[in-house]
Amino acid sequence: MPLTVERSGDVTTLTLDRPEAYNALDPELRDAVLDALATAENDGTRCVVIRGAGPGFCAGMDLNSLTGQRGVEITERMRNSAARVAERLLGTPLPLVVAVHGACAGVGLTFALAADHCIAADSARFLTAFISRSLVPDGATTHLLPRLVGLGRAKRMLLFGEAVTAHEALETGLVGEVVPEDQLADVAAERAAQLAALPTQAVTLTKSLLARSFDIDLATVLFEERALQGLISTTADYDEGRAAFREKRPPRFQGR
Repeated sequence: MPLTVERSGDVTTLTLDRPEAYNALDPELRDAVLDALATAENDGTRCVVIRGAGPGFCAGMDLNSLTGQRGVEITERMRNSAARVAERLLGTPLPLVVAVHGACAGVGLTFALAADHCIAADSARFLTAFISRSLVPDGATTHLLPRLVGLGRAKRMLLFGEAVTAHEALETGLVGEVVPEDQLADVAAERAAQLAALPTQAVTLTKSLLARSFDIDLATVLFEERALQGLISTTADYDEGRAAFREKRPPRFQGR
């Protein structure tokens, strides 16, 4: 199988497992990722980690799967590949941790951009590579990248194919932290456990507000915040949070 799925407590870890192809996304791996995310959303998982096997995280789309295709065929393939992956990653209600080492290119960058927390090994390199293949960016890259690194840096990455090191990615906001590669798996597991211990519905609703934060006006934001605050106050985790505050102890959220 091109994807390894492991469950530990409330955390599900997805490992892209095509190391011989630098985990390039072919139809089989794409479907495996989509199916695994759908399963995680319905089996009690409270956080998902995505990482890559072998020497790098993900080299992008497997261009061999596009051989001989043009025009409408390419449009349809992209709709069913990069676009579907981006929509699924951005649409999941679960907190998403992405752990990147080595090369992270093309649609591989979409995983990093869609993460709620992206951790880079000091070996990580982020690049787009679309222009050098005479392609335009896909996987929502032109939507997500400028929001994280700014329009100027996004243009340099997309038009000139400028590679970004792990520490440069940290400075620009593309990733949340940089760690030695031999610590990447442990740190990702630690961050995932922290997110999984949070009140699940509050996390989901916060993600939904942040996802629309660039697209709605202040009045709408204030209205939705009030409405969602009322909704979250009906949950068991809300009661636990108040009880923990009164009793001066750490909360024990159950995701309900």
